[in-house]
Amino acid sequence: MPSYITDVAKSSKAVLKNEAIIAVMSASIVAPFVVPQINKVLDGVPILKDHKSLASFGAGMAIFSIAPMFKMPTLRAIVIGVAGAFILSSLLPLYSQLTTRNGGA
Repeated sequence: MPSYITDVAKSSKAVLKNEAIIAVMSASIVAPFVVPQINKVLDGVPILKDHKSLASFGAGMAIFSIAPMFKMPTLRAIVIGVAGAFILSSLLPLYSQLTTRNGGA
């Protein structure tokens, strides 16, 4: 029985070090603090203010493109999570239109 507990503890530690898990946690925990700050900057640009989905997608792609600059896997995963949150927010209006009854009409 003690060996089972040790194996579970090791697996739990490995899960928390996994870059994909860190990226998802970043999208949920870090992004809510970062996204509004970047959105304030984007709202200052008139053309982007009128096209929020495109602005969010562009911001997500820009953030994602800098992720390889971070050599530490944990920091890279955090940046990828924030980029993913921007891209998700840009696609949500399209997803909502596709999933509403009668195609949103």
